[in-house]
Amino acid sequence: MDQHQKITIYSADNSDRSVFRHLREVFSELPEAHELGYRLFKRNIMAMYRQSLLGVVWAIFPPLITAALWIFLRGNVISVADTAVPYPVFVLVGTMLWQIFTESILAPLKAITSNKSMLVKINIPREGLLLSGIYEVLFNVLIKIFLLAIIFIAFKQSISFSVLLVIPGILSIMICGFAVGLLLTPIGMLYTDINRGLTIALPFLMYLAPVIYPMPTSGSMAVLMKLNPVATLLVETRNWFTSQPAEDIGLFLLYTGIFALISFLGLMIFRVSMPMIIERIGS
Repeated sequence: MDQHQKITIYSADNSDRSVFRHLREVFSELPEAHELGYRLFKRNIMAMYRQSLLGVVWAIFPPLITAALWIFLRGNVISVADTAVPYPVFVLVGTMLWQIFTESILAPLKAITSNKSMLVKINIPREGLLLSGIYEVLFNVLIKIFLLAIIFIAFKQSISFSVLLVIPGILSIMICGFAVGLLLTPIGMLYTDINRGLTIALPFLMYLAPVIYPMPTSGSMAVLMKLNPVATLLVETRNWFTSQPAEDIGLFLLYTGIFALISFLGLMIFRVSMPMIIERIGS
């Protein structure tokens, strides 16, 4: 037997299954999880675009269609308050950021369910599946940023040093979406209603965030937007994208910290629940 081969011993004794024990295991398995996640990410991307005529266009098609619809409606049917930047730039950035949020929510459950048979048959670092979903979201983010660069040039949208804050802004939006998705993953593994419900609900929830309209400054909607974490993360990131002044950095940092903690909690729940869920779906 190879003296360097890793041996895992399973026991019914759960006396040392503390949070710190799980955390140590996560960090110790991180290299293997990254290797698995990266390989799955490459496989998924190659399979996706090998069987597609439009290729990467599908990464930008949904927000483009949504933006084009609202640009048309604003000019011909409905009234939307004036924006500090050209409305096509405003709505395109908003819809792109919203799609990053929705992809981040769906990524954990999608990655786990698409590899369900592997989980049942092989003992693998399950965090690697989560990483593969994160890598796919990041890949799509790069495509979206490339499109936005073209849009900015076409509309002569100026940028400033605040654009450097777009990276932590996008990461905060991803953390928010991933935290929600990770909490829903164990239930979604058992009941397909979760995935179906998210697919139906997320397009409608977009209208409760200032994606296609500016942030209200007064009234009940303004209060609602302050209480909506996604609204704050999205508005601040769009402001940095378009060289507009920040509105509430403190609230942005608060929500980011809260969802980082929720992500950690979700990861712990994921590690504890997955063996039982795998046993149930494999029986």
